[in-house]
Formats: sequence, structure tokens, C-alpha cells
Amino acid sequence: MLEQSNSEISNSIGKKISACLIFGLELSALLLLLGNGGNIPWLPPVLVFSLVGISLLTGLLFPFLWHYLERKQKNDSTKIYGFLYGGIRYCIAFNIIAFGWKKFYGLQFIVPTEISSMPMNQQTGEWLTWFYFGYSHAFGIIIAVIQIIGGYLLLFQKTLLIGAIILFSLLLNLTLINIFYQMNAGALMQSVILTIGVFFLIL
Repeated sequence: MLEQSNSEISNSIGKKISACLIFGLELSALLLLLGNGGNIPWLPPVLVFSLVGISLLTGLLFPFLWHYLERKQKNDSTKIYGFLYGGIRYCIAFNIIAFGWKKFYGLQFIVPTEISSMPMNQQTGEWLTWFYFGYSHAFGIIIAVIQIIGGYLLLFQKTLLIGAIILFSLLLNLTLINIFYQMNAGALMQSVILTIGVFFLIL
């Protein structure tokens, strides 16, 4: 029964497109996180954006090639779907865990002195948000712990669902903050992609 259900899922072109596209988006988000700031010598910005382009293009084209080969060769594509699903899980997990550890090491919620000394009505929503969340170190650590634990829960099949539910509520709230407090485009894109990915895992 379960094998039949998995086969029906993987045989659907719609499911193939969504799985491949979301995997491409999650991989791109992870690549952008790793390449942010250009601190890794072997991962310069030009290589990062090239890999992002390749992953997105592959995510768009591969489902049609996959569907065509499956119809032609009459193969069960459950293994491919499982690989993509696992890839989505690991990309999201490593991305979120990295953001959690950044908070532990004080690499987030930092506001330069020249910005924090300005009157509140002269600051952008982004700096006000970072200053507000950075005011309480304990609160930042709590968010970091939730991110790290939730990320690790995604790595294991038995704890996947609970981890995805925990992270979805956190990421949805984060996405709304990024939208309505006018955070930078990179932060907004990361939160939207991660939220979509976690929602896909829940479904």
C-alpha cells in the first residue's frame, strides 16, 4: 500500500516539478549562505552565483527529463524522489543550524555604533529590528537553540515531522518580520525559501 502510494506520488509530473524546484531553491539558499562575504577562498562569488544558476536551471529542466525517461523506460522513480526529499531535508537543516550557531557566536543582531546612536525615527526598519532583537542576548540564544534543535531533528526520519512543525512556526514568523519590517532582500529570500521547503516536508 505504502509502496503504491509512493509510486503514484513520484509518477506525477506536478510532484516531480515541485520536488526538483524546491531542491534547487534549498541548494541555492545553502550555497548563498556558504558564499556570503566571500570568506571561503575556494568559493568565490562568481562560482557561488554560477552554481546557484546551475542548480535553479537543473531544478526547472530535470523534472521533464525525469518524467520522459520514466515513461520511456517504465522505471519506478521512487528512489529519485527519495533522494530529492532527503536533499531538501539536509539543505534546510544545515542552513538553519548555521544561522543558529551564528547567534551563539554573536554574528547576528549586531548594530554598528554609528547606527545605534542615531534617533529612532531616522533608522530603517531593518536596523530597528536588529537592535530590538539584539537587546536581549538570552532571547537570541533561545531562538538559536530552537533553530539548532529543529535543524538536527530534520536529519532523522523519526523526528522529521516534529522538527518541521517547530521550524515552520519559527520561519513563518521570521518571514513576516522580514516582510513588514523591510529587512534586506537576502534575508527575506532565505526565510521565504526555507519556509517553503519546511512546508513541503510537512506535506
